[in-house]
Amino acid sequence: MKVTQYRKLTLYGPHPLERNSSGELEYHMGDVFPALGSMIIGRGLHITLAMDFIEQYQRHSGKELDECAQQEIFADLVALVSRGEHVMVRSIPDDMERCFRAAELLREVVPSEMIRFTGRRDPKVREAFKLRGESWKMSPRYFTVEEIIEQIRLSMVRVGTANRYYYKIESGGRLITPQKFAGIRDVIGDREQFRERVCEVVDLYIRRNGNYVRELDFFAADENILDFPLFEALAGYLQRCRKWGDRQRAHARRLFDAANENFRAAVPPELHYDDPGNPAWRNEMYAELSEIPPTEESILGISEEFNMNIRWLPGCSIVDGVVTKDEHIEDAVSQLIDDFIRCYGPLEYLNLGRLMRSQSNKRAAGSYREVFIAVLRQRGEPDEQIRILRKVFRGVLYFLNRGHELKSAKKLAAGYLEYTFDRREILSLLGADTPVVSYLSRDEDLPGIGAVPVIYFNRPYIQGLATDKISYNYYSHEGFVNAQAALMGNEAALNIFIGRCESDSGVVFFGDGDELLQFKDGDPMTPTSIVLADFTGTFADVVSPLEIFIPQYSDYLINMLGRVKVPGWGKKERLALAEVFIHAMQKRFYLLKEQLARGARLRGRLDALANSRNPEFNPVRMKWERCRDRFLQEDIEQFIRKIRQELRGRLKRA
Repeated sequence: MKVTQYRKLTLYGPHPLERNSSGELEYHMGDVFPALGSMIIGRGLHITLAMDFIEQYQRHSGKELDECAQQEIFADLVALVSRGEHVMVRSIPDDMERCFRAAELLREVVPSEMIRFTGRRDPKVREAFKLRGESWKMSPRYFTVEEIIEQIRLSMVRVGTANRYYYKIESGGRLITPQKFAGIRDVIGDREQFRERVCEVVDLYIRRNGNYVRELDFFAADENILDFPLFEALAGYLQRCRKWGDRQRAHARRLFDAANENFRAAVPPELHYDDPGNPAWRNEMYAELSEIPPTEESILGISEEFNMNIRWLPGCSIVDGVVTKDEHIEDAVSQLIDDFIRCYGPLEYLNLGRLMRSQSNKRAAGSYREVFIAVLRQRGEPDEQIRILRKVFRGVLYFLNRGHELKSAKKLAAGYLEYTFDRREILSLLGADTPVVSYLSRDEDLPGIGAVPVIYFNRPYIQGLATDKISYNYYSHEGFVNAQAALMGNEAALNIFIGRCESDSGVVFFGDGDELLQFKDGDPMTPTSIVLADFTGTFADVVSPLEIFIPQYSDYLINMLGRVKVPGWGKKERLALAEVFIHAMQKRFYLLKEQLARGARLRGRLDALANSRNPEFNPVRMKWERCRDRFLQEDIEQFIRKIRQELRGRLKRA
């Protein structure tokens, strides 16, 4: 056997990245023995490789190992498996330090960006990586949303009947969803087809393939709730049944409905319908089809639209206060880490990930800015923090590209930063629940100019239900739709007042995910408040008449009413729901009139804030005064009448 000596590693056998004539890895198995600084690569079982290693080690070293010494080598083994673009280190939850030592040896022959670890489902493994600032080493490769949807579409298969399943290519198993199973009921009039389709589901569930995986499983079902004997009872009745009259069909229908309702009860409501546009369903289905373990972002508990949308990046490890940056760290990430440590003091760990695509459907095409997710814990603090960093659009580079000298560009960028914080303060004083925003920075070297600061807004991650990611099950709940209408009507009034939209196109930013619905413990279906997590677009239009916004808010309201699926509701109830929204808007408008009346205390505070800024670099005074005066001149009753007329006209035409 070939033996190759590297700096710290002795390699027995072929190189782990040796490829065959087709360009694929020739050898997929390996064992690392950290205590001996050795590794063996080959085929077959890990235990067989370990026995080969002991034989070769004795021959190479000239030492005879007794049984006790051989057992120590077996106990030191860390298994490797090569798959696709990665060499996987099999994690040992109770001894991750040994796995990390094995990975250090492996780095002498395999680039570190190819090294990944198993064990994402184990909390001990996840914690070990988090503390080292290396969450990225457990991150698999993901597709874009469009590619994920296409992968799901391509997975659709049939077996012998008209039933359609989702096929797991890795293990050979299939999945049936609540919607696909419920669809079998449509053919209950045809005894043969109905019997064959039901029995196929039951038969496939019982059988296992060569990988000892079920031929069919129930998608996202809780095994503690799913009652498979209900499905067996249905199939058994259909196989025994010789007649198919009204009585037999009625009994079969009752049995089917019992099984169907049990399946639905075992699956979270947001996964009841096959909807690739629903991030929760899409991510869960793709994860099951690809057999991807829980992602770091899903384990963190952040909302579904972030799941499989964060690329965790090489960063740093922090041991006894000493920060060691990964050799593959990006310069931007390195500088952000420096600024985090400067702002937050000593850290226990810090992991940074980059958001791969925009969370807002309206902004995905044009004005998306770089976004990072940071997970950290300050030394001595019990709680972990999740922060969102969003690149400032009007930074120094923005003004340089518009012909300003560096000195002027820096002043204008600083003024814009102050203006952003002022807008947030104004919103807060007006009653909006919006998080405190700070900033972090890094430098970017530009040829012929030098170092230019790049600024990122830094805010806490806020748990909540994004208003553009509300799944259908909420819209079937009367308490939810009424509470949402009242909260969003109230929020719409403030949004209209501040002219919040895209400055060039005039597209209103409302109901597009910047607002997060909040729920109290004990009632997960009835929102009680709203957090405005992102106030982008505030004061973008402070000159147009307020009525110019009416069509877009009517669009939102029409769309919201169209989603409502409360059992028994018709046009009358939907119109009443629209009135809940409009009444809440009207009430907030009148409150704003009181708050901004001449001599009102709040107006004095807002005016004083705006008047204290230098208008050469910060336009808040001009923006605020125009916004305030426009609103005070508005006839609220007339505005409300117009939005009612717009809404009723649209509903009649629908």
